[in-house]
Amino acid sequence: GAVATGTTILPFDDTIPQNTEGDQYMTLAITPTNTNNKLKIEVVVYGANSASGALNAALFQDSTAAALACGSEEENAVSFFHCVKFTHYMTAGTVSATTFKVRAGGTTAGTTTFNGQAGARLFGGVLASSITITEIAA
Repeated sequence: GAVATGTTILPFDDTIPQNTEGDQYMTLAITPTNTNNKLKIEVVVYGANSASGALNAALFQDSTAAALACGSEEENAVSFFHCVKFTHYMTAGTVSATTFKVRAGGTTAGTTTFNGQAGARLFGGVLASSITITEIAA
């Protein structure tokens, strides 16, 4: 539920988001128990951008440059509050620790507020963005 801010845009276009776009707000590591198991990764991002347009969020794994998945919510109003949610399924492919990261940003220059709006926290810290990873036996 901690608030954070950033100013790096995450474009709303027809390209795969890259790990240099948006600002990183969340990370979560997992060590899968079987390479053939599935991982269900659920992402929820609450936030706002000081400029009008979409709030975009993307999921990355380790140092891979291209996003695995992304979500977006668009509203053309300044500081509009957003909830971006998406789920990604994948084969674990490893039994070593792997880290998932979520980056988010607005589509145009401005300040993105994570877990809040206009640079301030909302709901006393109980409004909490999240990453949930569930390992599903093959």
